[in-house]
Amino acid sequence: MVRVGVSNFVFNMNPYNSIYVLALGASATQLGLLTSIGTGVSAAFSVLTGWISDRWDRKTMFLIGAALGILVPTIYLLAPSMVWLIPAFILYGVSDGILQPPWSALYANSVKNENRGAFYGIANFFTLMPTLFAGLVGGAIVASSGGLNAEGIRPVYLAQASLLIFSFLFVLRFLEREDKPRAPFDFSVKNMVEDYRRIMRNRGVRSWVLMKSLGSVSIGLADPFWMLYAAVVHKASAMTMAYMVTVRTVTNIVLSPIAGKYVDRFGRKKMIISGRGVMYLATIVFIIFGGEPYLLLAWVLMGVNDATGIAWSAKEVELVDEEDRSKITALSHASFNSLAVPASILGGFLWDSVSPIAPFLIMMIIDGGIRMQVIHKFVPESNNSSKHEPAHETL
Repeated sequence: MVRVGVSNFVFNMNPYNSIYVLALGASATQLGLLTSIGTGVSAAFSVLTGWISDRWDRKTMFLIGAALGILVPTIYLLAPSMVWLIPAFILYGVSDGILQPPWSALYANSVKNENRGAFYGIANFFTLMPTLFAGLVGGAIVASSGGLNAEGIRPVYLAQASLLIFSFLFVLRFLEREDKPRAPFDFSVKNMVEDYRRIMRNRGVRSWVLMKSLGSVSIGLADPFWMLYAAVVHKASAMTMAYMVTVRTVTNIVLSPIAGKYVDRFGRKKMIISGRGVMYLATIVFIIFGGEPYLLLAWVLMGVNDATGIAWSAKEVELVDEEDRSKITALSHASFNSLAVPASILGGFLWDSVSPIAPFLIMMIIDGGIRMQVIHKFVPESNNSSKHEPAHETL
């Protein structure tokens, strides 16, 4: 939980990353291309490391990814131009691809299915608490260092690197290793392919993977442009963006325990779809209305959707048995990023050549019109059994 809390703080203290990349000379299209490099590399690595994590040692895999992750803000800190950011995006992809599968499995296997929503909700409350002032800290650093330009944002990366070093050392010292590997480790491409084929036969997995694969051309399409839109279109200041991050975090913190109980009571799917409806409303408020009050309102609504993220995490790991949870996370991660390259380039093209609003409109159409329909019709609701049925899907 300490590691998650530090990671959340590091992420939330710097909503200025896209602005920094453009300040170093990139266009929006180039920003999309750089983002696609990171997500593409992450997808490739996650499939391999997810399989290795389930067969070998999850703590070791996590530490390898965490060590590489420290280099990312370090490169940002030292970069004199956009070209220097290319290795940072590549290393981010490698680190993220290695980190996510083992950590998700370690986290999920610590609690039973029937209590997972409540546990995740309470855990979110405590892990998000340190981030309450993260946006304000980041905003204060930027404001005191020169504002929304490269030199003003640069010191934030020093703070991020320092916190990631602390997180790495803490996990190295205190995270206990699992009793033994889930299966004897004998690397074989054939065995890896067979394992993933077996997982895909679980009921709901194929539909989930399809739904996640469309994430790149919906959520991923708009992701690099939220704060850029706030700064360029709505002329938001660094502190306004810091307040946006803060109110979103507060909303998530307050609602997470409640959302966790509702996830267990009403089901994962209902909470996922309900949260998305709130996110679409937030997006409409964000793109149409200017001024600080409306931006803050939009980010409060985003925080409501964030709280329902518990349902996403619970639903995903419950599609498979404990010994396969690194692999299902890897499949989900890879499928989300599978269309990252064309999606990120498309997002930059839409911003530069069509309209700054276009990435957000496309996001809502694909996410609501296709992804949520797949979840509603083809992904089964969770049960409390530890075993999973073979797939009988028509999708």
